[in-house]
This record gives sequence, structure tokens and C-alpha cells, in this order.
Amino acid sequence: MGLSRFLPKRDSRLVRWGGHALLALALVYCGLAIARLGMDEVLASLPPQAWGIALGTGAAYGLALALLAFGWGGMAGETGAARLSLAEKLAIYAPGVIAKYIPGSVFQYGSRQLLGARFGLTHTAMLRASVTEAGLHLPAALLCAGALMAGAEAFGLAAIAALGVLLLAAGTGAAVRAAGFQLAFFALFALLAALLAGAALGAGEPFRLAGVFMLAWVAGFVVPVAPGGLGVRESVLLALAAPVEPVGATIVAFAVLSRFATSLGDTGFGLAGYGVLFARRSNRQASS
Repeated sequence: MGLSRFLPKRDSRLVRWGGHALLALALVYCGLAIARLGMDEVLASLPPQAWGIALGTGAAYGLALALLAFGWGGMAGETGAARLSLAEKLAIYAPGVIAKYIPGSVFQYGSRQLLGARFGLTHTAMLRASVTEAGLHLPAALLCAGALMAGAEAFGLAAIAALGVLLLAAGTGAAVRAAGFQLAFFALFALLAALLAGAALGAGEPFRLAGVFMLAWVAGFVVPVAPGGLGVRESVLLALAAPVEPVGATIVAFAVLSRFATSLGDTGFGLAGYGVLFARRSNRQASS
């Protein structure tokens, strides 16, 4: 289902080139976010394997973002004629993940509205899905943070992920399934943060540090003026982590590496979404 079905040809070209410009702008701001990390000192102090682990966790995080796309896409396409395939959910949702780095914190949602309309979704359904998704983010992330701060560690995260699977299996509605996807995502996200803290940096209590990270993520999410939570998340992490990790250099390195890994994952996931869009367009042109 292409854009030409909904817009005149001239407007279709304008929207397409507008999307290209948005991608370029988002990549610029994402690159600036990484550049502002000031990684020179961290680069000098960490062994190569630490950066290898950061790359691996970033890639795994990028793959995990598909869970959020499936949850949002299920809600947005629950009613009406637009039933989305997994690839279509990625094509609509993923590009906005890069767009969140553009100042203003609205471009990721605007990207979904624009791309979703191309696949027959109504703006009302998409807006409702985005509001519900945002509302689910907070309890899911805070549940993971609470479990880790209470000492539940990997067992607690496994239990949260299992609860998510149960909600998915229940299949009582798109919002319930979205909650299941979110619980699974945030449990995996927290586990990756603990892996980064422990395996890459040798933190004494990696799971508790990951719990602090989840609290910092929530702080970055609820501050609307910070693109991608940039600066807010790191500030909260540095402020709250001292009782958990006594080595200040480890906390700073964790703040830098976690931002690096998530920015890498966001970029890879977003580009994959654009790849799906371009592949679909090429296939349509080849068959026409």
C-alpha cells in the first residue's frame, strides 16, 4: 500500500523528500549526541574489549526495539482495514527512533503519523497508540528498576519478561499485548545495561547500577525538551549511582558507554526501518 494511494503524485514526492531531509537531520543530531559525550578520556582508559561489549549491547538493544514497534503497531492497526505485517510495523515505527534526537521531542511521533498514513492507518488510531505506549513505558521501566534495586537481579528480570510473555499469550487486546511487549523489552534493556556495567566495566554491583540506569532513563523520558533524554539521563545517573558504585570513574564510563550503545542501537534500528521502506518502494517500481 503505497503513498500514491493517498496523495497526489506531486505531494507524494514532497513527502518523500521531506522524509529524506528528516532522516539526514536526525542523523546529524544523533552524531552530535555521540560527539558531545566527550569520549576521549574514556577511550584512553578502557580496553578494546569494553568497546566490543558496548557495540554488542548496542546491537542487541537495537534488535530489542522491534518489540516496541510490534506493540505500537498492533495498537495502531487494531481497528479498521489496516492490518500491518511485521515488516510494515518496523517501516512505520523505526525511522522515528532516530528522529527523537532532533530537538523538540515531537519528530518521532510526527514521523509515525506521516509514515503510518502511507499504510492506511488513521491519525486518531496512531495518536491513541502513541499515548498508550508512553503510558506503558513508565510502569514497565520502573518495575525493572525496582526489581533490580531490591536485589532481584537476573531472576527478577526473567520474571518480568515471563509476565510479558503471559500477557502476549493472553491475547485479550492490543493494549494488553503491547504491555507484554514492553515488559519483555525493558527486562531485556535492563539486562543489557547490567551486562555493560559488569562485563565491560567490572562494576561491583552491575544489576543495582542497571537499576539506577533505568531510573535515569525514566527521568530522561519524562523531560520533553531533552532530545532522546540527552544530558538528563546522564546527570541523573551520575547523581544516583554514587551509593551503588563507589568508583567515580566507573560511573562516568558507564554513563558514556550506555549512551553510546543506545545511540548506536537507535541509529541501526532506524536505518533498518528506512531500509524496509526503500525495499518496498523498489519492489513496487520493479513490478509496475
